[in-house]
Amino acid sequence: MRDLLKHHKLKLIQARHKRIIEDDFDNGLGEWKVIEGDWHQVTVDTNVDDKTGIEGDFLINSAGSYMGGIIEREIFLANYGEIVFERYVKNGEMKSGKNKLNFYIDGVLKLSVEGPSPWRRIEPIGVSPGKHIVRFEYIVEGSLAHKSGIFDTFTVWEGRTINTTIAKCTPPKPLRQIAQNKTLRGYTRFQEMAASDTEINFSAMFDGPSFLEFMANSDEIFYFVDEFGKCYRGLFPNAIDPEGKVLSELYYVNLVLIAAQKAGVGFV
Repeated sequence: MRDLLKHHKLKLIQARHKRIIEDDFDNGLGEWKVIEGDWHQVTVDTNVDDKTGIEGDFLINSAGSYMGGIIEREIFLANYGEIVFERYVKNGEMKSGKNKLNFYIDGVLKLSVEGPSPWRRIEPIGVSPGKHIVRFEYIVEGSLAHKSGIFDTFTVWEGRTINTTIAKCTPPKPLRQIAQNKTLRGYTRFQEMAASDTEINFSAMFDGPSFLEFMANSDEIFYFVDEFGKCYRGLFPNAIDPEGKVLSELYYVNLVLIAAQKAGVGFV
């Protein structure tokens, strides 16, 4: 029994506990390596479109490509985490050919944006623990004029495993009553509306210090890792009613996590 508690597969992780990478390209490309083609730090001198105003301010000191190419870097996470960045794909002459910005993790396509598309911060992309290669690929067809692929503020967040034991858990199940999930609407940082969310019901047991720390952060975003190794990213929208156990030495909390992923698929 003691061994089971020590090696329990179910995990509760506080998301965005620590920012481990933030590439803003103020001083060049940093650890990013150009694999092929054209990628460079966009500066006043390399801004071929001579943009000014708000859009120009966004463009300067970012990573960009005009002629197409591949750029990548290595990242390492000690725990589950997520990646966010801003991207911009310009195509002022669509009749002259298409252009597209792709983002990969370990060779797997995670995001593809076809121009024209304005500056936008992406929805978080999940990353599992370990070493990874992240890559941007800019593809441009036909004329290169008035076309570009840009990204900036590339940020990697790492989560923190909560010191708790999952005492009881119902396997993740689909939640299709989206119209009633008013706590989720409008929070693009958390969710794009989908066919169904996932509901996970479980109970967690804490010692005193861990209980206080969890309660102080219970309105944050969390990851839940199930027995299959699937990681879900969600919130606790319902009221949290803790119970004291064993002469107030242990605390027991029934929780309902609502995740914006399909059951059986997860976030990573």
